[in-house]
Amino acid sequence: MTALVPRLLRSISSPRGLRLIRNTGLACLTGLVGALCPSARADSAVKLENVKSYLVQQAAKVDAAAHDFEANAQSYQKILDANGGDYNKAALASGPELLSLVKKMQGDYLNLHMNGYETIEGIVAGVHGLVGYDIYFDSGVPKSQGSTDTPVAPVIVKDASGKVIVDRDGNLFHFVIEPCLYGAKSTFVEKLDSAAAQALGIKYLPRANVALAAAKDAVREAGLFVASCNAWQPRLDECVGALVWMTPTFNTYFNDLRDSLYSASPTAYISESRVKDMRGIMSSLRLTYNTIDPQLQQKDPALARQLRAEYDNIIAYIDQADARDRRARDAHAKLSRVEIEEMAQHAKGMSDQLAPQIKLAAAVIGVQVPRKPYL
Repeated sequence: MTALVPRLLRSISSPRGLRLIRNTGLACLTGLVGALCPSARADSAVKLENVKSYLVQQAAKVDAAAHDFEANAQSYQKILDANGGDYNKAALASGPELLSLVKKMQGDYLNLHMNGYETIEGIVAGVHGLVGYDIYFDSGVPKSQGSTDTPVAPVIVKDASGKVIVDRDGNLFHFVIEPCLYGAKSTFVEKLDSAAAQALGIKYLPRANVALAAAKDAVREAGLFVASCNAWQPRLDECVGALVWMTPTFNTYFNDLRDSLYSASPTAYISESRVKDMRGIMSSLRLTYNTIDPQLQQKDPALARQLRAEYDNIIAYIDQADARDRRARDAHAKLSRVEIEEMAQHAKGMSDQLAPQIKLAAAVIGVQVPRKPYL
């Protein structure tokens, strides 16, 4: 390689070499520079594998949580069956067991969603071969709200009797599991009479058929998700695309935070603050950025430093937003609409600044940005 470098440099600077570069454009020059910098390509390949390893690891957590959810939902169903499907009778006879199982299922949901899927959403929602899982689990809307930019979640859930519980009425997490386990949708919960409510200290219990059907659906879809993550072979252009298309969504998360706090009947982000999963999404994008960093450092070190700093700044800002949100909750209050709007505007400025820089980085390393995934 040492002996090859002078010959390549002479070739590039010769009249024939200059004509070649002028006629074939940046791709030719990129290839020649790449030959001089094999370490950057090797480092990027390692980073690609790191992204896949992280994706597979976190997807396995989603799968494990789904199976645990199913086991707890089955135990919950058995108690109701033993009491003839009478929730009041079950509450009086087996109140502590029911409460324990509800708490366990809520913990399973947090592991499915916040501690599992949200930690890789930046990758999944930004890649064509995986985006369908984002629509199914987390972002798809009811059929009444579908449009080109807001796809309908193809979630159809039936209970053991074959009764349709959900027919494309929204994504699995926020329109089925969360409102069922946290009492946010009346058709998914059973209201207790005064004696049962007093015994349990709560007014509603999740309907067992809904919880179990949703858990079984989560197990099925999580299994498919894990298989797809294992089969995915990441490419540099896909990682760049995830950065280009997902980074600008940062400010929209604050709209979700506002809705969870101020909507008359929220169903999403009532279990945990939206701020928490902002960190998961943007951290997965920062990890994805690392795939292009080695080559970018070789070709434009200043741009590489800037992009690294920008992603670090976003994570730091999320930490600040989280601290403000926690202070409000600890005081039994909530962030004001004005505060949330200010945070959203600041987040928009940060993400809007990053978007063109990522596209520039793609051009510098000779990668074409793929079309936007169907989100």
